[in-house]
Amino acid sequence: MDIVNRPTELIRDFGGRLADEYIREYVSLAEHNECAVSLENLCTQLYESDVVPTLGELIVIQELSDELHLGKETWDFLGRANL
Repeated sequence: MDIVNRPTELIRDFGGRLADEYIREYVSLAEHNECAVSLENLCTQLYESDVVPTLGELIVIQELSDELHLGKETWDFLGRANL
């Protein structure tokens, strides 16, 4: 799966747990080659909305973060709820 499809699928997985407007915005960013911004925004919104990613979702977030050369600070605050 390519670097655009993985983030968009991940973002869509949060449908029903995040407002549709955020889902649309972050998918649009990813589709316009702004995957890093999209992932950063997703992580921030998950935290602000008290949405706890599943362990599988958190693993995908970590993998995408690594692929996009984002720092651990992009997502590590989400993992605390899974400990």
